[in-house]
Amino acid sequence: MKRSFAATLLPGLILALVPSLSAATPQWPQFRGPNGSGLATDDKPGPVSFGPERNVLWKTALPPGYSSPCIWGDHIFLTAIHEGGKSLETLCLNRKDGSILWRTAAPPMEFEKSLHPFSNAASSTPATDGNRVYVYFGAYGTVAYNFAGKEVWNRPLPTPPTQYGTSSSPIVTGGLVILQRDGSSTNSQVLALDSKTGRTRWTAERPLNRESFSTPMVWNHNGIADLVTVGNGRLDAYDPHDGKERWWTPGMTMQPIGVAVAGNGLLFASATGTGSSSEPLDTPDWEGLLKRFDRNGDGRISKDEVPEDAAIQLRKEVPKETPGNMLSYQMMFFVFFDTNQDGVFTKEEWTGALQFLKSNANNVMAIRAGGRGNISTTHIAWKADRGLSEMPSPLYYRDRLYFVRDGGVLTSYAPETGKVVIDRERLGALGQYVASPVAAGGRIYAASVQGKMVILQAGDTLKVLAVNDLKEAITSTPAILEGKLYVRTANHLIAFGE
Repeated sequence: MKRSFAATLLPGLILALVPSLSAATPQWPQFRGPNGSGLATDDKPGPVSFGPERNVLWKTALPPGYSSPCIWGDHIFLTAIHEGGKSLETLCLNRKDGSILWRTAAPPMEFEKSLHPFSNAASSTPATDGNRVYVYFGAYGTVAYNFAGKEVWNRPLPTPPTQYGTSSSPIVTGGLVILQRDGSSTNSQVLALDSKTGRTRWTAERPLNRESFSTPMVWNHNGIADLVTVGNGRLDAYDPHDGKERWWTPGMTMQPIGVAVAGNGLLFASATGTGSSSEPLDTPDWEGLLKRFDRNGDGRISKDEVPEDAAIQLRKEVPKETPGNMLSYQMMFFVFFDTNQDGVFTKEEWTGALQFLKSNANNVMAIRAGGRGNISTTHIAWKADRGLSEMPSPLYYRDRLYFVRDGGVLTSYAPETGKVVIDRERLGALGQYVASPVAAGGRIYAASVQGKMVILQAGDTLKVLAVNDLKEAITSTPAILEGKLYVRTANHLIAFGE
């Protein structure tokens, strides 16, 4: 169906094209599509066999950025680091042919200084309601544009202090632009801005929540809408109209990334601890540490006794040289767990470190609706820890809950019981997985950092339909709409279709 537009004369006689709000407008309106689910609402199957020279509808070169495609009608929105690396911009592409309709520079800002190699200053995905597109840069705040690229409003915000940089994306619901702004300070908050003006409508302060990298979602059940946030150490639900907290539970790990998903009357939220492996870390006992590091035999470990290259591998499924994969003993002993910061690591401090690692274990929870307050003993249907993803969000599709983790490993659960249906089976494409899986037409799409796109058939047994090599790294979550797959690689946005 063709999209309809209304011409509006803006101040300064600038003509902007504002799309119709018809529900029939094809849309993938935020990070991971409708409500962050990873599911195409039309459920039309996308392509199976494709590659750099196969079933390519169009291919457009892009500047660097990790944001994912946001789509409304014939418009695709992305953010990027402008050529030269000193400024940020929002781009709008024509979904029909991939041509760049406009690119608008963000207000000047100083980039965040602490960024993980798997992040950059253009990591948050835009969101749209069909009237405006909203972009969030952790180093600046939020900016709203009309569909012609004209700034409508901007809202500078303090940068949340994080170890790896901001990556939470905005969502739009009920005339509000909602941001989960968790940082390692007492200023963490969920913030709701008026979508027309950018003014604050409400703020939910969460001073005990330290940094997280997840994006909110709305859980609709029994005529009620819960705004759900996966936070550091806990899962919270708010009233999206006024920001008042409805329920919460502990059980999330530190620095969670994935978005919660819903299905079968339940909510599913997950997070992993140190690395994405389902296997425990190879943590030696205290006597083993003394034997390795205590050169002077005093029963303690000082910093000069620990070589700089001594480290634990966090993710066994990917090469040691993968950024962030090796945790140095010096950092573990003397930055994280040297409680009195005296430069000497003791048996008591190692015991505390082991307790922390145990409490930060992998966890997926299935939540029943209707809870109030602390629901940890009343509304948790089941918990599990097998085969969970580290960075990719879970996928609820056709009555199964799927996880794709590093090494190209698939696990699925029966949602009503938590019974494992597919138990850590190989997809046939090794490497690290950062992008979240998406699905349509009975097909699930999972992309590795190494550029391999695995297409598998949804079901109770693993059936891989194809493994396509795109020859470029993939760290952004694809979009799938009307049988077409839109993939942002390291250097391009590519539309695939059969």
